[in-house]
Amino acid sequence: MSVMGKRILVGAILIAVTAAVLWLDWRLEQAGQPRINVGAPAQTLPLRALPLTAMVVLLIAAGYRELAQVSKEAGLPIFRFMGMLCAIAIGSLPFWRQALSIGPHAEALTQLVLGGVVMLLFADQLIIYRTQDAIRRIGVSLLAVCYLGVCGAVIIGIRMDLGLKVLVYYVVVVKITDIGAYFSGTWLGRHKLVPWLSPQKTWEGLIGGLVLAAAAGAAFVSVFNPIYAPFGSDLGPIMAAAIAAILGLFGQGADLCESAIKRDAGLKDAGNVFPAFGGVLDVIDSPLLAAPVAYVLLAAFC
Repeated sequence: MSVMGKRILVGAILIAVTAAVLWLDWRLEQAGQPRINVGAPAQTLPLRALPLTAMVVLLIAAGYRELAQVSKEAGLPIFRFMGMLCAIAIGSLPFWRQALSIGPHAEALTQLVLGGVVMLLFADQLIIYRTQDAIRRIGVSLLAVCYLGVCGAVIIGIRMDLGLKVLVYYVVVVKITDIGAYFSGTWLGRHKLVPWLSPQKTWEGLIGGLVLAAAAGAAFVSVFNPIYAPFGSDLGPIMAAAIAAILGLFGQGADLCESAIKRDAGLKDAGNVFPAFGGVLDVIDSPLLAAPVAYVLLAAFC
């Protein structure tokens, strides 16, 4: 099978799995399940986004494992186990806030977790490694924790705060930019985008990806807004197309950011989990790092 054929097949499987997880997430929310006991007298509240959180946690763990290997190839030390735990703790925080953000100090939970992460990494360094590579090990580990954990938490936050359909819109337009960029670049690509960073990317691919993202954004709102109203009435097809193009552009920038890390380690791919795609990081890089921009833009219309 050709490389393009493998990408189409693996891509279709990934889309199907993601769609199944999001559908289960939606079904559980509609049923108000699962629930947790809170307060006194006895009261139960539904826990939202359990399937999505589980998927994000798995992706964070797999992505951290790959990033640790990339760091090793680059000759940089990193906390493999403690760093992964810290990334998962931060990445799943929006989910656990439902159960833990109760009481007068609820607003301080995020700061407390972030502070605890820094303390744990320092403790791991001093207990096991003492002063050896302290700055590099802690610095690289914090980069990995923020890259995967914080950005992963923002993705769950989009789902929790703005709604599942808004999250679907975001993922669709960012990933369809990747798809459009790949096929446009393969068929029409002539002018390199950033040859010293990502030799395969072209200006033609970028433009093709953004055009497809804009079309997908406009189509999404035209179809779903009258039925499910995931966005406010201010977001029409033209504005949805513009936002989709912006998010697609940031997604491509996020892909280049991951490329910078891989190039420093002398690697083409972060891993080999997915044939013709590379590793987990190579698949989730664009929606991961562009998530903060998406939250800000989409929150204005939801």
